[in-house]
Amino acid sequence: MREVDLGTDPLAGDDLHRRFAELRRAGRTARVSFYGAPALLVTRFDDVIDVFRDDEALPGGLTYRRTTEPVVGRTFISMDGREHQLYRKLATPAFQSGAIARFNEVALVDLAHEVIDRFAARGSADLVTVLTGVLPYDAITRKLGIPRARDADMRRWADAMLSYPRDPAGAIAAAEELSALLRPLLGQRRAEPRDDLLSALAHADLAGERLSDDDVLSHVRLLFAVGATTTSHAMGNLLATLLDRPELLERARQEPGIRAALIHESLRWEGPLATLPRVAPAAARVAGEDVPAGTVLLLGLASANRDEARWGDPDQFDPARPVQDVVTFGFGSKFCPGSHLARRELLTALDAVLERLPGLRLVDRDGSAPEGGVLRRPRALRVAWRPGAGSG
Repeated sequence: MREVDLGTDPLAGDDLHRRFAELRRAGRTARVSFYGAPALLVTRFDDVIDVFRDDEALPGGLTYRRTTEPVVGRTFISMDGREHQLYRKLATPAFQSGAIARFNEVALVDLAHEVIDRFAARGSADLVTVLTGVLPYDAITRKLGIPRARDADMRRWADAMLSYPRDPAGAIAAAEELSALLRPLLGQRRAEPRDDLLSALAHADLAGERLSDDDVLSHVRLLFAVGATTTSHAMGNLLATLLDRPELLERARQEPGIRAALIHESLRWEGPLATLPRVAPAAARVAGEDVPAGTVLLLGLASANRDEARWGDPDQFDPARPVQDVVTFGFGSKFCPGSHLARRELLTALDAVLERLPGLRLVDRDGSAPEGGVLRRPRALRVAWRPGAGSG
């Protein structure tokens, strides 16, 4: 088998999972390429969990300081130890604030229908372009209290920030433009707080510790560049999976109670992040193997989520399987604090799609299989439906 490059190879559809299954069965780790450089892939569920647990020998912050911080800025994901704990405790309560809870209960549903209103009458569209690549970003814009007129700019800047290090100048320019928009809004929220996420971050307080303006701006940039993007990809993967199974899509339409299980299984079966990079800062033992300092590790999230030792028939998409934890959102101190928000957006989007787009079907499979060895998503979901029948 040709050595796979998880950074550059498309690995569309089953190609990634077949390769991961072969590597997983061959051993707990595998030598792979990552953007042309050697890396060590951790293939099995228990070993991935152990790496997440080992904050001392294998901290996550070092990787993010190299890959994310130059564009996003300092955030809790690029910190380790006590600093990570402090900033996580400062920033994450904003995601559980009353403003966010109220938004998720009412305004998120309205926003999903507002987005679908823009194309529902057409009868056909690429759902990546009109829905999955729009709703998660617009949801964060609304939660922050940013003017709607800047929606398109926010989506453009988020996409550009992800281009680092391929296009560092473009990524940094996008981050600066986003910050220029946010600074006066942040000043307003400091003086006159509102019922929004930006105000919650601006006034976060933990025993007298508070977020500086730069801290707030960095965490907002993180929300767009990482949070919105992974939610967008998860939404695309969910819809791609159901469109490839028309009978299951119709069952979801008829049985709303199954939708949460469909989302959980989708996050296991085809999550938005196939691998998560780490760097060993010092010599360490990983999955029974001694690795030297500087080794690039890739936590095989997609491989771990299909580990035969944990799931029976793991390559079968089965929403009826017993619910078990997955590593899609990380684990332990690095578990994603926005996971509940992502799940809520996925459920809201699925509800709205099933209500508004009757007879939904895939009409062109080109680009519809999720692809990518790191971030994973379909390039296009070209669909058709019966316009008018679901417009109420």
